[in-house]
Amino acid sequence: MELARRLKTAETGGWAETALRELVAGLGWEWRGRVEPLHREHYGPVLSTGLVTGDAYLRSVRRHMVEDYVAGEEYLGLYVPIDLPQDTPIAKADAFRRAADVLTAAFGSSSIMGAYGRPGPFHDAPASWGSPFRRWRGDPNSLELRAGEQGPELLLSPNAPVENWYRRQPHDSFALGGFFGTRNDPANDGLDLPGLWRTDDWDVFATSAAAMLTTFPAEVRALGIGKDIAHLGVWPGAIHIDIESDPVLRLRMHDFNEPALPKAELADLGWIAESATSAGPLFHSEAYEAGEVDGRRLAQLLVDTARLGGCTSPHNLFLTDHSQNVGDYWVEYYALTLRTAP
Repeated sequence: MELARRLKTAETGGWAETALRELVAGLGWEWRGRVEPLHREHYGPVLSTGLVTGDAYLRSVRRHMVEDYVAGEEYLGLYVPIDLPQDTPIAKADAFRRAADVLTAAFGSSSIMGAYGRPGPFHDAPASWGSPFRRWRGDPNSLELRAGEQGPELLLSPNAPVENWYRRQPHDSFALGGFFGTRNDPANDGLDLPGLWRTDDWDVFATSAAAMLTTFPAEVRALGIGKDIAHLGVWPGAIHIDIESDPVLRLRMHDFNEPALPKAELADLGWIAESATSAGPLFHSEAYEAGEVDGRRLAQLLVDTARLGGCTSPHNLFLTDHSQNVGDYWVEYYALTLRTAP
C-alpha cells in the first residue's frame, strides 16, 4: 500500500526521462536500460525493484509509434507487478480482487472500472485470463490496477495519451471491446469516452460478443461486481436473455412469445428447458467456470435465438432495463454494441 501511495502522489515531470530517472531513484530502484521483458509486449527500461513480484518497467512512446496521442511525454506508463498468484484465471482474478479491496479502502471507489477487451489501449492484446481494470483518475496522472499476464499490476500513467487514444477511435467494427463504467465523480470531470459502435452484421456481432463472454466471469469476479451486474441481459423481440456471471457464466432465456417458440427448435440450438413460470417458458444454457468459457458457442446461441424469434438485425437488439447500472457506475458495453432501449 505504501508503494501505491507513493506512486499516486509521484512527480513525473511531464513524463520526461530525466524526471522519471529521479522518480525511480527516489523509490530506491535501479534503472537497468532498455531490456525487453520476454513475456511482455511493452518494451522500455526495466527497473530493478527488489520486490518479490519482480521488476517494474516503463513503456516508451518511441518504441510504440504513438506520437499522435502525446504532447511531449516520452513514456506512457510505469508498470509494477504486485502479486504472482497461481497460473489460473480464478487465482489471478482473486489476486486482483484482493488488491482492489486494499486500494479501495485507501483511496475510495475507483473513478473508472471495467475490462479493456480487445483491442486494449494503443492496440495492446489483453492478458489471456481477462483485462479488468480499476482506475483512480487524478490530474495529470492516474493510478490504475490492471491485469498483467502473470497477475495484477499497478500502473501509473499520464491521462492525456490514453484518453486521446480512446477519444479518437473510429466507430468501425471492432473499434473497441470490453466494457467501461464511470462514476459521478469530480475526478471524471473532462473525461470524454468514445461513442458506441454498432453493426447490422450478425457475424460481426457474434465475434465481438464472443470475445467479451470468453473472459467475462473472470473479469466480473476480479472487479467484485457479480451482484451489481446481475441485471445484464438482452431483449431480442419478445425474448429476454439474461447473462449470468456469478459464480459461473450461463445464459438464461424467458420466452414471452404468444405462442411460445418451439421447444424442439430451442433444444436444437442448445437451450435446456426449466420449469415454466407464470411469465412463460424458461430455459438456460450450459454453464461455464472462469477460464473454461466457450464464448463463441454462447454468442452464437444468443444470435440464433434472436433470429428464431424474428429479429432481423443486431440493430433491433437492446439491453434490458438497468443493464447499464452497475452499482454506482454507468457502464457502456462496447463489445456487445448495445444500449438499453430509448
